[in-house]
Amino acid sequence: MSLWDLRAGLRALQALGQMADQTKAALAHRIQKEPLPEEAYATLHNALDHLSEVREGFILSLRTSAVPSLAELRTLVERVLMDWSAWEALGFRLMPAFELAHLGDQIFFFHHAYIAMGILPRLPNYAVTFPHQRRPSYADIPVPGTPAEVLDRIEEMEHVVWTAENAELEAAPQDSVRRTYAFFEASAWLVTTELAHWLGRRGRSLSPFEWKA
Repeated sequence: MSLWDLRAGLRALQALGQMADQTKAALAHRIQKEPLPEEAYATLHNALDHLSEVREGFILSLRTSAVPSLAELRTLVERVLMDWSAWEALGFRLMPAFELAHLGDQIFFFHHAYIAMGILPRLPNYAVTFPHQRRPSYADIPVPGTPAEVLDRIEEMEHVVWTAENAELEAAPQDSVRRTYAFFEASAWLVTTELAHWLGRRGRSLSPFEWKA
């Protein structure tokens, strides 16, 4: 996606918003122990692919000056370049012809994800829909403060989405499930407000049904 191509940017934003909203709905089915619609499996698979691109964008965006200590930098290098054991335990395998995708949307996706993580605790009450939650707020969910914490959050969401695609969510920590649901909720909300701004519809957000407009 060229930075100057506004139409391509809007299309990418629309697709991102639809994916986030559909992923939130799929997670809600799992959280409420409802049968998962057939199309939801593809949604969760696409969400996992998206988070993989977010991870790539994080790696490509990382600067050593942003890492607060040498120990954390060493840990990040080991995790990003060497430690695949946790993913292998979940069934992931590196393909022999694995190559990093061409630079492009990964940076866009990571920056959007990073903003969503930051805005998540301040999401308006009307936009909070986590099932069975008494008070509509995510104010208790901390914003990742260091690169290691950002990577922790990305990996946590990857684990939750992978679990939701392949099993019941009892296999994932409930706090992790809530943070992941909240992330996709914040991501979808952020898209509606961004599109409203770009399309000149100030003062209100777009509903998911308007994303195709």
